[in-house]
Amino acid sequence: MRSPWFLRATARGAMGAAVRSVDWAATPLGPPAAWPLPLRAAVELCLGTEFPVLVTWGPELTMIYNDGYREMLGTDKHPGALGSPLAAVWAEVWDAIEPSVREVEAWRPTWVVDQRLVMHRSGFDEETFFTYSYSPLLDVDGQVRGLLDIATESTAQVVERRRVGQLSLLQSRLQAAGPDVGAVVAAAAATLADGPDLTLVGAALGPRGGLRWVHGPADDLDAALVERATRTATVQQAGRLLVVPLPLVAIDDREGLLALRAGALRPVDDQLRTFARLVADAVAGALTGALRHEREVGMLERVSDVLQRAMLEPPVDRPGVATRYVPATRGLAVGGDWYDVADLPGGRTGIVVGDLVGHGLESASRMGQLRSAARALLLRTDAPAPAVDGLDAFARTLPGAEYATVHCGVLDPAAGTYTYTSAGHPPAAVLRTDGTVTWLTGARGTPLTVAREPRPHDVVAVAAGDVVVLCTDGLLERRGSDLRSRLAALERLLVGLVGADPDAIADGVLAGMTPEGSLDDTAVVVHRVQG
Repeated sequence: MRSPWFLRATARGAMGAAVRSVDWAATPLGPPAAWPLPLRAAVELCLGTEFPVLVTWGPELTMIYNDGYREMLGTDKHPGALGSPLAAVWAEVWDAIEPSVREVEAWRPTWVVDQRLVMHRSGFDEETFFTYSYSPLLDVDGQVRGLLDIATESTAQVVERRRVGQLSLLQSRLQAAGPDVGAVVAAAAATLADGPDLTLVGAALGPRGGLRWVHGPADDLDAALVERATRTATVQQAGRLLVVPLPLVAIDDREGLLALRAGALRPVDDQLRTFARLVADAVAGALTGALRHEREVGMLERVSDVLQRAMLEPPVDRPGVATRYVPATRGLAVGGDWYDVADLPGGRTGIVVGDLVGHGLESASRMGQLRSAARALLLRTDAPAPAVDGLDAFARTLPGAEYATVHCGVLDPAAGTYTYTSAGHPPAAVLRTDGTVTWLTGARGTPLTVAREPRPHDVVAVAAGDVVVLCTDGLLERRGSDLRSRLAALERLLVGLVGADPDAIADGVLAGMTPEGSLDDTAVVVHRVQG
């Protein structure tokens, strides 16, 4: 015969019926009619609330719980947990919760927030988080006989916070990776490495129908899974492997996907699939930027090639002349420096070397205008000083051409002279056949747009076999070295190259003066005086 209090306490809810169905007489608690008043009160409280509550009593901490707590037991532990010892039901997490139990036995209630527990409650090891309080249950004699567990599972909230934090970290690292496809994929792989929720095991990019793996893939990745993901643009799953299409913004009709492996301790559910799509969105955004950058760099390189042909071609192809150009901006063929070699009447040759402030594509565009103007002026005036005077006037009308430097000279082999003027430019040199070097330091003037008075000129005698060498300051400027020491180093190089052909001299000068490259655009012109 059921006692009236027990029938009343178990009258409502599915757990009320479940508690009534247990043969309590066969448990350490004995028949409900014999339960002490504190236990009865605790059971009535437990079954009368919707909040998850567990009551344990006796030496084995025999369990009684309500509907809210039942959900924490997963699919495997209920109803067997009713009337069973706490340590047996939660054997896999006992080492983690036992300290709290012992605190209660010593009359000290506990409060634990978001404790991580790896439970085996639904047929697999599962990472969970709980916030709970254990309180002592006292018998009529004032002794602790059990505990009251008021708990809430915080797994969803903790995992959500963790995933939001992972996404934030991923986005910051992707941003720091810069506009490089390889760096973006490497940053994503490193951020997700050994992650509790998702690990990147493969990434593919390519034109439609031409995907190629740029990271991974996993050895067991099914090709049919990849095909379905790309064809349907939806997440595809095989066990714990997710193949997620990358929503790339239209970039040359590119497509991509990520292969992500779910962590072993979390279920592959809708929340995880949503997280996988968010990861793919973040990576796709970074890759879209990187692909756009690649396209823009390619366009710049193509534009640069056109500029190269327009500004520095046709190449100087004449006996005794060698030219070299090294831009400071890698990937561009031209910058702010320029050179030109033009035929003048009477078998003379006009030579111009100039240096525009700055480098890169904008400077290259202004350089092209200055170079064209310099050639036209030299052909019209037939002399270096008037040509630079005209270039002065033109530069004042061209924004960005301020303070450009120019060396302009006319070589007359028949007269054995080289006439020149310099607008703030480094001095040219004449390498004599006897191995001496003459520096052309006369006719010095200020850079373009500074002076208003006519430019001076100077004349130096040259003989057949002498070599005129001109350069821009990219060849001469080095941190920690003054111009005097750099000119001395160039002179030693030239002396060692006496008798060499112009190409060998140009290559030797570049290699000797800029062995590790230059931080500025560099132009070199080498002209051997013909007999």
